Amino acid sequence: MPFAKRSTYTLTLAISAALVSGYSCAEATPSEAEMAWNCSMTKDGGWDCDVNEEAIKRAEQESQSETVSNQASDRTSIQNQEPNTESNVATEEVTIKPAATATAATITTIPKKNPQSTSTTPTSTPKRQITSQQTNNGVWDCVAGANGEWLCNGEGEGQSNQELAVQPQQTQPAETAAYVASSPQVAASNKPVVTNEVIGSEWQCGTSASGDWDCNKVNIHALSVPTNRAASATAIAATSYITENPYSHLDWAYYRDQSQQQCAGRYLEPEFAINGDENNPNPPLHLEADRSSTVIGGLSTLSGGVNMRQGNRRLISSRAELDQITNKARFEGNVQYREPGLLMLSDNAQIDTTTQEAIFDNAQYVLHEDGLRGKADRVIRLEDKRLRLEDGDYTYCPPYSEAWKLNADSIVLNKEKGYGEAEDAVLKIAGVPVFYTPYFTFPIDDTRRSGFLYPSIGYSNDNGLDLAVPYYFNIAPNLDDTLTPRIISDRGLLLENELRYLNSWSNNTLNTAYLPDDDIKNDNRWLLGIDHKGTLAKNWQTDIDYTSVSDVDYFEDLDTNLEVVRQDHLNQKASITYKAKSWKFQAKAHDYQTIDDDSKAPYKRLPQLSLIGDNEFGSGGNFTYEAEYTQFDRNINGLTGSDRVIGDRRFFLPSISYLWQSPWGYLKPELGLWNSSYSLENQVTDYSSSPSVSAPILSVDSSLAFERVLASGSIQTLEPRFFGLYVPEENQDAVPDFDTSSLTFNYQSLFRQNRFSGYDRLGDAQQISLGLTSRLYTENGNETANFSIGQAYYFKDRTVQLDSSTPDETDGQSDIATQATWYVSPNFKASLDAIFSHSNFKATETNTRLRYNSDINHQIDFRYRYKEDKRDQTDLSFIWPITRNWTGMGRWLYDIEDSDSLETALGLEYESCCWKVSVAGRRWLDDTDEFDTGVFLNFTLKGLGSFGSGTNDFLNDIIGYEEREEQNDN
Repeated sequence: MPFAKRSTYTLTLAISAALVSGYSCAEATPSEAEMAWNCSMTKDGGWDCDVNEEAIKRAEQESQSETVSNQASDRTSIQNQEPNTESNVATEEVTIKPAATATAATITTIPKKNPQSTSTTPTSTPKRQITSQQTNNGVWDCVAGANGEWLCNGEGEGQSNQELAVQPQQTQPAETAAYVASSPQVAASNKPVVTNEVIGSEWQCGTSASGDWDCNKVNIHALSVPTNRAASATAIAATSYITENPYSHLDWAYYRDQSQQQCAGRYLEPEFAINGDENNPNPPLHLEADRSSTVIGGLSTLSGGVNMRQGNRRLISSRAELDQITNKARFEGNVQYREPGLLMLSDNAQIDTTTQEAIFDNAQYVLHEDGLRGKADRVIRLEDKRLRLEDGDYTYCPPYSEAWKLNADSIVLNKEKGYGEAEDAVLKIAGVPVFYTPYFTFPIDDTRRSGFLYPSIGYSNDNGLDLAVPYYFNIAPNLDDTLTPRIISDRGLLLENELRYLNSWSNNTLNTAYLPDDDIKNDNRWLLGIDHKGTLAKNWQTDIDYTSVSDVDYFEDLDTNLEVVRQDHLNQKASITYKAKSWKFQAKAHDYQTIDDDSKAPYKRLPQLSLIGDNEFGSGGNFTYEAEYTQFDRNINGLTGSDRVIGDRRFFLPSISYLWQSPWGYLKPELGLWNSSYSLENQVTDYSSSPSVSAPILSVDSSLAFERVLASGSIQTLEPRFFGLYVPEENQDAVPDFDTSSLTFNYQSLFRQNRFSGYDRLGDAQQISLGLTSRLYTENGNETANFSIGQAYYFKDRTVQLDSSTPDETDGQSDIATQATWYVSPNFKASLDAIFSHSNFKATETNTRLRYNSDINHQIDFRYRYKEDKRDQTDLSFIWPITRNWTGMGRWLYDIEDSDSLETALGLEYESCCWKVSVAGRRWLDDTDEFDTGVFLNFTLKGLGSFGSGTNDFLNDIIGYEEREEQNDN
């Protein structure tokens, strides 16, 4: 039960400070030290003080010669605040600032507040003049006024008409970790906000005028604490509060709704009043206490609720001693020290108020933002704000967990630079020592700094033990490098390096790796990767994507942690592009390295020059053009027939169209002219080495839109579509296939101008396509479902094919294409693409997908893929939490025709605040068409590192897994 003390219970130490500071120049030996002031509070709220007037007068006379020169020095101020009943900490302050002489001090106070009031707005009190009366002792006599302010009258030698300014101070009650209530005005998305939900009550007490307790019962409101992970609006608004918190002294706050949280709570730093001197390089020292005594030129002793503030630092203890000569203060009993982002608890502390260095014995500490905590026999807060821990430890685990921690003889935490250093460190997991290192550096935030990163360790049958220890070089703000030595026990030492460089016009990454004389392969292994994206000048863009490896088995044998794309054909391309308002020019060189022995290498484009334009005219007119020149080349060793053909291609396609559009439909006719020509080498016998194709493309696309309102209030549309296409037949048997393939037939292909991709084939067509789409909308316009069906009707056979061995297409109509989507709920979607034979309405191709995705941690994806005489497969993947910390995930790819599982992977993951472990079993079909099995274990200590057996990249095939990992890492 929190108690609030009356403001008059706090002794105005400023009075004694004003006197003593004026006498600090007097040289008094310990034997000459005399008590100047000794006070304690009485039952009625007044002060019972013994004043050594003779000592004060004598000291004052000795310093009289310095009075005039020091009158402009700092003044003594008293700050006296009545606590807000909404806060759980009764904060009172009496401010001491050094004064040169015992002149009247500027007194700053806040009028006493009604304990029943919930307002945090201070009341403004105007300045007023108080005339002092001369006495012989030069001592201020102060009493508490009716509003709780100090009223002081007195006289100093040679001083009269001193001004006493009674002013309010903008302040705000401090918070406690047991009951945090951030103001809605300052609450951000990650700050708790008081809600209207009353979940209990408690007593809050103050003192009446007679000195007795005056208690009232007040309501406790729940807090809304947003989650730190992706969640729905409902989850974000969930209240968070716990009435019993054994870790509140560490600023730990529990979540009331922990179902969506990995941690049961988090560290919440209290908010304090802004006093204006936080950034002062030499801020004054503010103190308050229940009792005090001062020795002239010696010690000031404070006891009973000692509170100290200097700038943005705060300290609470039971007892304190302040040495006026050395400017050092010693605090004893239940010491609580705070500065932004740091909490320190200790038995006692010693602070140098000049250098701000501090020593804490038997201490606990918390770094709120980083979630870092620990303890030490001694903590030294250095002048540069570094923390040195002697015989201490640190961990990212919450207060209720000791899953892992790092013990060390010496730990230095550098908050300014964002890293820590440990000497003679031992890693303990569940209290068991598992690893020792004589020296260790670690990050405590995202600040970049040179040093070792967390190591990783793995094991596989092919490589043996695989240990990687990265070292990060922070070379410049725009340049860094990461060197990773990997010791692979069965192969040797592999060096991997990533160099990143950023300037005003480009972003560049250079990846390299080298393994000299692989012990298994008996050859040097290497990798080179270049990634560049730049803007040379306005409208000019550059791009480089280059990857090369020493051999086709590099990724399979060694894998890599470098950011390179691993695929059968490794890109080796560079381009420069100019983008204007209505046109774009690009020059590109594109080569490949094929690392799949069973795959035929694509053609190189050395070079490829392209120009694309789009110009509008009138109210609906549009003129477009595509022009390209490409030189195609490839390694023809071992190839035969048309695969050996190389050469260059020139292509040009201008087109003009006009669009008439209204809410009920549109009409778009379009006319284009296709022209392609070639200069070829190694051409097939009997074919021209300079073939060309020229043909017009005429199309008309149109649609109507009808809608009606259903009895339920929903809106249904009916949208018939007509598409006509004319492309004359042109013999293209002599034309090679450099970059062309047949497009998949589906509903959208009914309305394409060409049934081939690329520029090597123009499909002949004399056809019309009819389609019908119906959509359902809610009253507010959200689409809930759609269905489309269509078919093409041909007036002539299609004779143009990819090669001469493919027979002509003679059917007078296409198969029936359908597609449908149903938004079952905001999180559940069902879709269907199906092709039915026009002769017997049998399904020849079906792609069905059911997708549930409520958030990044709740995902289910089911697919069924069927194509007549080619495949009949199901593919199921899921990510689903079992409990708050346990998550199951897996993938099952099943071949219905062969009644066999092509791949099965099942994983189980446990994740808490400070560690994560995942285990996965996998059975899969490898490159040799043989089944292989494996068990993969990975263990992660958050904030420290991870290790495991083998790679779990196969989990990326689970829909949503890669995105989930990226989000959780952030």
